[in-house]
Amino acid sequence: MLSNMIRAVAVSLVLIGGASAAETATKSYALPERGRFQMNVPVGWAEQLRRPAPASPPTITFRPARGRSFEILVTPIWRVGTDVPASTKEAIRQSVQRAAEDAKGQAVEKSIPVVEFSSSTGPGFYFSATDKAPKQGEFRYMTQGMLKVGDLTVAFTILTNEGQEQVTRDAIGMLKSAVHIRP
Repeated sequence: MLSNMIRAVAVSLVLIGGASAAETATKSYALPERGRFQMNVPVGWAEQLRRPAPASPPTITFRPARGRSFEILVTPIWRVGTDVPASTKEAIRQSVQRAAEDAKGQAVEKSIPVVEFSSSTGPGFYFSATDKAPKQGEFRYMTQGMLKVGDLTVAFTILTNEGQEQVTRDAIGMLKSAVHIRP
């Protein structure tokens, strides 16, 4: 009897774990004269690449191919010159902390903690906030941060609504998979 219960719990955990992680496909994005930026993107997410000028960093926007709306913006940023120091862990944390402080004015939360995470290529930080008065068509939840990926500093914003916590988890997983492939 006990072994059947343990087996049932184990099967449930496997099913839950499999259902929560999105199937991914490796996507690669060209960076002018700086190689490629690569991530494991959940299948079913549509992407659009925007670049304000030919030599500027692109912003990759992800939305659902179908289903409830969300939006994820990812911008890999490189140093503009060799005389500009690379972003440090502390500099990234401070930038994210400033953004969290700026978000307080429109957020439900009185305190917005900054969360540290890491990937295979470097440290990252993010915060999450709830818009206290979203307008029609706007998103209620925002997770925003920065991540070190090789020589790049990657800025990201994840916009969702109620019941889309898995989208945020999948987006963070996607960002953790990011690599910079140099030319």
